[in-house]
Amino acid sequence: MFQMHCQHGRYTIWAYMDFKKLRNFVRIVELNSITAAADQLNIAQPALSRQVKALEDELKVPLLLRHGRGVMPTQEGIQLAKRAKIILDDVDALTNEFSGEHQALSGTLTLGLAPAVAGVLATHLIEQTFLEFPKVKLRINSGFSGHIHDWLLRGKADLAISYKGKISSSIRIQPIIQEQLFYIQAPKDDGFENDTPIQIENALNQPLILPNAEHVLRKQVNAIAQAAKIDLNVVLEVNILPTIVAFVERGLGNTILPLVSVINQVQAGLLIARPISQCPLNRTLVLLTPTNHPASRLSTEFSEFLISEIHHLVASGEWPGTEVTA
Repeated sequence: MFQMHCQHGRYTIWAYMDFKKLRNFVRIVELNSITAAADQLNIAQPALSRQVKALEDELKVPLLLRHGRGVMPTQEGIQLAKRAKIILDDVDALTNEFSGEHQALSGTLTLGLAPAVAGVLATHLIEQTFLEFPKVKLRINSGFSGHIHDWLLRGKADLAISYKGKISSSIRIQPIIQEQLFYIQAPKDDGFENDTPIQIENALNQPLILPNAEHVLRKQVNAIAQAAKIDLNVVLEVNILPTIVAFVERGLGNTILPLVSVINQVQAGLLIARPISQCPLNRTLVLLTPTNHPASRLSTEFSEFLISEIHHLVASGEWPGTEVTA
């Protein structure tokens, strides 16, 4: 049992709650569902609902809002879950300290990755997770920024790696690396090689194969073109990275991508990656974490591991065309 001080409006509330009830509430908030939490906790759903009602009665504030797809925490519910998570983590740490044991990181973590990131990071990350955290079950989903943001806000993903853009106020961003974007073309008899720069105006005037207007990369290219008063010559819009690369290999157009997306084709001589001069294109890779859900020890420690692995790939040259952000 512990005593909690909760400030709500002009009222000060003191309440006594047990740890089990708080752990169960935190799990409901993490899953946005009483039904899913009841299944995971092996507790009857009515009993779990009664626990929530008891907490609400003790604190005299609503903690959950019910809707057709499950539940979502109120502001008071978010505050309680965050505070409870800190307290519960401290209790676990204290127990481990006095028991002489350090509890290994365990549990299930769902990670969202942008498609371009998944190609270079997913396999490496799964292998390293097996080695470093054998008790962690890692789930990886790949999707565009809109999908990733939705997963985070709905509790369908614990963490995500994507590119900096328009972000919800309920998502925290942490810059990791900065990627340089290259002009990608098929080899031609024009003397251009991988280290031959191309001016931004020339690159944007070429026939281009790009993602559609909703894609973060396309928005960035459009903004540069608009500032330079250039009408883009987009011959094909494709949101599938391997398809873009395949069409460029066939000489049907050129594209703008980070070097890592085509490194195998460049090394095999199938494509040429030219740096863009005068107004170079760069984008920032960021770690995304939701602020409307309490952060678990697993997600906090795995975030540090995730960033260190990305920095390792940059330092080793396995993620070329990038630099670590300050």
